[in-house]
Amino acid sequence: MIHWNICKNIGAPVKKNWYNHYPGKVVENDRGKILWDFRIQTDRRIEHNTPDIVVIIQETINIIDIAIPGDPRVRDKEIEKINKYQELGREMTRLWRKPFSVIPIVIGAMGAITSNLGKHLIDLEIMELSTAQFQKTAIFRTAQILRKHLRSFRPLVETRT
Repeated sequence: MIHWNICKNIGAPVKKNWYNHYPGKVVENDRGKILWDFRIQTDRRIEHNTPDIVVIIQETINIIDIAIPGDPRVRDKEIEKINKYQELGREMTRLWRKPFSVIPIVIGAMGAITSNLGKHLIDLEIMELSTAQFQKTAIFRTAQILRKHLRSFRPLVETRT
């Protein structure tokens, strides 16, 4: 959903609906570049060098990492994501001479969000998406995962003689 909206913002071709969108590793045009699950090459070894999305628009680099943890861990996960990519951001700034920001998109498996999510959506210029849409998508995906795993368990039946 996020990748699809960023593609729309830079004028890249997209499918009609976000759920039919399959991100390419690199989407680029004259307005910007989007890297999806792309290992960033640097001069020195950096442990965390494959964020979910990197968006390079004009003179800025946005490092986007997405997580859907358990609801009680939402705030901790957001901080973890920001800290995780600081070293990569500094190295990218040194190499590409553009400022960076780390934008964590963290939504709890049952829909919990931090107060920062709205700000992050504004930073990405995808404010037409509401936080409720993200929450709904996370909850539906959680339910889908649960259904899949619960189907694999067969009820134990006791046989009595």
